[in-house]
Amino acid sequence: MSEALIFSLFNLMARGLSSAAGLLLARAVAPEAFGEYALALNYAVLLGVLARMGGNEVLLVTEDGASGAALRRWMGVGIGLYALLAIAFAVGIAPLLGLSAFIFAFCALRAGAEQVGLQMVNSRLQRQERLGRVNLMTVLISLAVAIAVACAAGPALYHQGVALLTGVEFSAELTTPSGMFGLAPVATFVMVGALALVIVMLLGMWLSHDAAADARAAAASRDGASSSRLPSKADFARGRGFLYNNLMSFAYLQAWVILAGLAFAPAQVASVSVVTSIVFALYVFPTSLYRYYLPKLTQGDGRLKEYLIIASGFALPVAGGLALVAPWLAEHFLSGAYPRLTMTLRAFALVYLVHAFVTCAFTRLAALRLNGKRLLCQSTGAILVVGGGLSIAALNHSLGNASGESGSLLGIDLYHLFLCVPVTAELVMLAMAILFQPARQQEAAATASP
Repeated sequence: MSEALIFSLFNLMARGLSSAAGLLLARAVAPEAFGEYALALNYAVLLGVLARMGGNEVLLVTEDGASGAALRRWMGVGIGLYALLAIAFAVGIAPLLGLSAFIFAFCALRAGAEQVGLQMVNSRLQRQERLGRVNLMTVLISLAVAIAVACAAGPALYHQGVALLTGVEFSAELTTPSGMFGLAPVATFVMVGALALVIVMLLGMWLSHDAAADARAAAASRDGASSSRLPSKADFARGRGFLYNNLMSFAYLQAWVILAGLAFAPAQVASVSVVTSIVFALYVFPTSLYRYYLPKLTQGDGRLKEYLIIASGFALPVAGGLALVAPWLAEHFLSGAYPRLTMTLRAFALVYLVHAFVTCAFTRLAALRLNGKRLLCQSTGAILVVGGGLSIAALNHSLGNASGESGSLLGIDLYHLFLCVPVTAELVMLAMAILFQPARQQEAAATASP
């Protein structure tokens, strides 16, 4: 438990640093510019999930996953496929969405390094049981983002902080963000962040070098194992299962910025991005509890009550705190520049609360080897999220809101309906997961079966 707790704390610290950096950038730049950056980055991350094809998880379960040969096989395929997807998206889709070619190019470079390269490097380090180096890489990723924020908006943030503490007013030239290299702040941020993450990826590849693992892999190749430069068919087949899980998780946990970008104006997209970056950082706790209690529940329901108490005891105050801090964050820290941020944060605080109980139910299903039912719940949630988001986007544009301003249907604001979609999806998944829970006698039989 201690290693898992340390690993979770480092992940929380890293995600917290990333969220703080995002908030500082959001404070320093206009909502429209932040919304465009958030939209480009989320599309780039989705391409990264597709391109790595579950390879990072495959490295954790294959015999030679700790070797440099396995890392090179998966990274070669993942980065090559990512380059093709990014070029196709930049040429065919990005212009239709009005995304800046410069911003998307560096968002793609960042996502390629972070979502493909670093994911696989960290999997190799985990397989080598070098958790200290995994934690180091996690922190370095967040520091790279923080350095990019400092380069893009450091002077403005410094003078805004001094003005907030002392009450001294500065001229507009000092409080307006000024990027390096003669670029706008967001352009500077994405460029510096992408280059810094590439450096972190190269450092991670060096840190993951393991001569003993490479020697064992070479010996296995001489003994008749495959020495192909590409992953085997079995590896690709295994990766497809992980890819499906990753896509489902992306759909109902991270796709909100993309769906908001299809339906609403960049300023509202920026509000969704700010909120989801805060809430997503806190998902490390439900995930860590899932990993810890899954093997415990395979032995029966003896610790289920303890799991529920811990999960609810953390989720309730966190969700309540987010709801309470929302007005201060929107009106004071972000100076009211981001429309409907208070309402958005409270909606996603409710999503976080319900998701804590969804995770508990999913853990019991997984412990009882009812993974088909768990995947059905996840697939249903993803379908509701994507279908609901696309439907609201189509409704908004059919009402003549080509600029992305939120319209209304039968007197109901479409942005309110949009926020109802994630809450509804989580409630439906929770109801399904509870209905799929087996009775006590069925549980005993499932646990006893080989």
